[in-house]
Amino acid sequence: MSHDLNLILIADGQADDQWQSSNDGLTQLANGMADIYTVDFSGGNVALTSAQFRSAMTFVPSGLSATRILTLPAVKRALFIVNNTDAADTINVTKGSTTIAVGPGEIGLLTTDGTTNDLGGTVVHAGGGSVSPIGKHTLWVPAGAMTARTSNGAAAGSVETTTNKVMLKTLDFDASADEHAQFSILMPKSWDEGTVTFKPVWSHAATATNFGVAWFCQGLALSNDDAADSAFGTAQSSVDTGGTTNDIYVGPESSAITIGGTPAEGDLVVFQIYRDVSDAGDTMAIDARLHGVHLYLTTNAATDA
Repeated sequence: MSHDLNLILIADGQADDQWQSSNDGLTQLANGMADIYTVDFSGGNVALTSAQFRSAMTFVPSGLSATRILTLPAVKRALFIVNNTDAADTINVTKGSTTIAVGPGEIGLLTTDGTTNDLGGTVVHAGGGSVSPIGKHTLWVPAGAMTARTSNGAAAGSVETTTNKVMLKTLDFDASADEHAQFSILMPKSWDEGTVTFKPVWSHAATATNFGVAWFCQGLALSNDDAADSAFGTAQSSVDTGGTTNDIYVGPESSAITIGGTPAEGDLVVFQIYRDVSDAGDTMAIDARLHGVHLYLTTNAATDA
């Protein structure tokens, strides 16, 4: 029983000492549901054994003098709690490649199915504060917040609809040559410094046939004292098809975008979006009007404090 509390059971036909097996199993169950286990970080990072992980519901630190890693074993727990009572340092709860940061004074309500990278849950502020789910979040970046590149930049545009006079601010990307625009985000501390994805929101004017547009996005992370003139990471695409004049289209979510440079906490990340007119999916012979992008990122902490 490697993925549960591994309780002592009464064997078939067992007669003698049944009370002892039953009491031992009930004791294990009580510990696993209600006990508190103190994790000693005074020697550095800690990897819990299966027996230690099964022995309690709640895990609290001692000797935490810096950010430490708490590595979990291959044991299934529907719910366990990491109560970081430390006032200054973070516990990074880790299962394989997945990490959830439980900051000073925070409580992690966590779960794992025991497989290599499975770890999920929520981090809350001790004392009844707000809850911030950890995971995938979106940022909306409108075209008006973007800067057209000096070389091969998209043109600023606006559209007023005919009947109701709705004004739409756009960046217009030509059909005959690749054009570019950029925007910068000082990434939140809670960002996991991993990959991101995007969805373009766009429209087009009147045209008779061929409505395909290939949007691409790439990123570059800049830390303190990094050279700004550095290479972007590999771009990923969102290829979409329009068809109706002035309708709003939302492209499919892109594949994961690996950010160029060496992403670190609190980085300024420059994103570049462009239309690749040589892509096989780009068939529209007029400007593609970009209204903005949904940028999706993953967080691994409850706050940006």
